[in-house]
Amino acid sequence: MGGKLGLLFLLAWVVVASGTGVSLPIKAVNLGGWLVVEGWMTHLFHGVDMGYALMDGTRVTLWSATQGMFLSAVGGGGSDVAANQGEAKDWETLRLWRMKDSEDMFMIRVHDGQFVDLDNNGGLVAIQTSPGQAGEFQIVRNAGLARIKAPNGRFLQVKTGGVVTADGDATSGSWSDSDPSVFTMKITGQMDGDAQLCSFYGAEKTVSILQDHWNTFITEEDFRFISSNGLNAVRIPVAWWITKTDDTPSCHPPNYPGYQAMLDRAFQWAEKYNLGVIVDLHAAPWSRNGQSHSASRDGTVGWGDQNIDETVRVIEGLAARYAAKKSLLGIGLLNEPSEQVHIDTLKKYYKAGYNAVRNQVKRDDVYVIMEGRLAGGGDSEMADFATQFRNCVLDVHCYNLYGDMFNAGRMSAEQNIRYVTTHQADHLKSLIRANGALVFIGEWTAEWKVGGASREENQTFVDAQLDVYGQATFGWAFWTYSNPKDPYWSLKSLIKDGNITVPQN
Repeated sequence: MGGKLGLLFLLAWVVVASGTGVSLPIKAVNLGGWLVVEGWMTHLFHGVDMGYALMDGTRVTLWSATQGMFLSAVGGGGSDVAANQGEAKDWETLRLWRMKDSEDMFMIRVHDGQFVDLDNNGGLVAIQTSPGQAGEFQIVRNAGLARIKAPNGRFLQVKTGGVVTADGDATSGSWSDSDPSVFTMKITGQMDGDAQLCSFYGAEKTVSILQDHWNTFITEEDFRFISSNGLNAVRIPVAWWITKTDDTPSCHPPNYPGYQAMLDRAFQWAEKYNLGVIVDLHAAPWSRNGQSHSASRDGTVGWGDQNIDETVRVIEGLAARYAAKKSLLGIGLLNEPSEQVHIDTLKKYYKAGYNAVRNQVKRDDVYVIMEGRLAGGGDSEMADFATQFRNCVLDVHCYNLYGDMFNAGRMSAEQNIRYVTTHQADHLKSLIRANGALVFIGEWTAEWKVGGASREENQTFVDAQLDVYGQATFGWAFWTYSNPKDPYWSLKSLIKDGNITVPQN
């Protein structure tokens, strides 16, 4: 992108000054990829061969050469595992859980969430619903081939009809296509979050890697830069283990010594440079959306009613620790919950989380931030609910990226821009209610999927977003501050390159 992307805001309301010294609506930036691992925007996985590594969440298929069939969880799970499918789809995709301090021992999970084990006759089944009951399998590799040693010490092998049993010769070193225990293993997908980094490197090395990352990816100079370029707040994603005080490194459950000290430091820098801080819970226990940034172990959504109390304790711990900090502006209760999270569960948690914050923070200048589910109507279903709470904010994320309609070639530059100025503008207006919750565009970016866009088109696209999202009553936060892999996602790069100038109020 070249040229200037000027920012002009015509605000239709009186600017409000909070007790933090931060004026509403805010102009903020997300510190993404700093305290929650997001491999797509950092170099944390630089030393990992993503085409070969087996770690938490690695998705694989296993093809039996003797039968010419893929291993498949019958019915998606809850029954046998058989080699009886000629094409690999969802039921043929297996997800790995890498065992502690091991490079070749794994638990295996199938499509519907069950874990693989052996039945009493040595047959392969996927019926265990708890990892504590799952079998541990050794994956022995030879280039693209694999043999799987079962918990009974025998290799899995495929018999006539696709039946899979654990009775192969444990001493055999054969890699012949005629050996029924030999599979072609293909990696079909990887994740790149906290769980994957820790499963690959182990807890102690991961903590060392992360401490170096925390100390270099975002520094005091970045807070100074943010403040001196017209922004007045930062939104900081964190994970649920941030309130732990144990000094022992661990992957499951996660524990990274020194983690909360980095957030403490962020508050010190924010106060020095007069920035408000929004602490946002991006990763909750067992994952609220299955994505890498939620610290999901394998891409499944496991957060629910059973996790509310633990998650509320995290929120209350954060509120208690930072209640006296002048720079505390808000606490985000949960980032981007999936539509798989039941709405009643989410509302129950939000009410408890709101009360937990208010129990610890008595100031009127600290906001509790709630977000709708990642589903059609998710923002609207949460807007009315949030209205019942004092000093509550509805967080809305706006991207011209996700969904088939935005795929390359589907929409022109002009159509993308019109989508912002019509659809997104109308959506924002529908969420702003009299005496309702303030509305916050908590994430948006300069990236889009228009190939070969001109400088003028890029400028118009960003200007359109700033004009529309500038009408949000709580303000906006650009995603993200630093992305060394893509300048369109990096506000720091855009400012340094002269492409964006944030005006002073």
